[in-house]
Amino acid sequence: MRNRPNSYRFTGRKHPVRACIASVLGTICLVSCIYMIYGAYKNGGQAEPRHAAVVFVCLVLSLAGLILSILSRREPDRNYLFSYAGMVLNTIVIVFCGYVMYLGLP
Repeated sequence: MRNRPNSYRFTGRKHPVRACIASVLGTICLVSCIYMIYGAYKNGGQAEPRHAAVVFVCLVLSLAGLILSILSRREPDRNYLFSYAGMVLNTIVIVFCGYVMYLGLP
């Protein structure tokens, strides 16, 4: 049997649980941050204290997700798709939250 570029590969590799948790955390935090920015926009550009609290919690959860995705990347013989997705999502949220906090400084 010859190797075709469009053929399927079946392996015994599994996705690390830490990587799946990190990807879910990154997705939840990204959606929450976007929703809070939209809420502040609908409020005439004035962010309420709850908006700032949610963005800060998202920052903390994204840091935890980034650490989990880095730790899951170090596991040998695993699929690393969710590890990389968690790293990218959580990094985007951290940069986004940092930028929002920078804009909120007087």
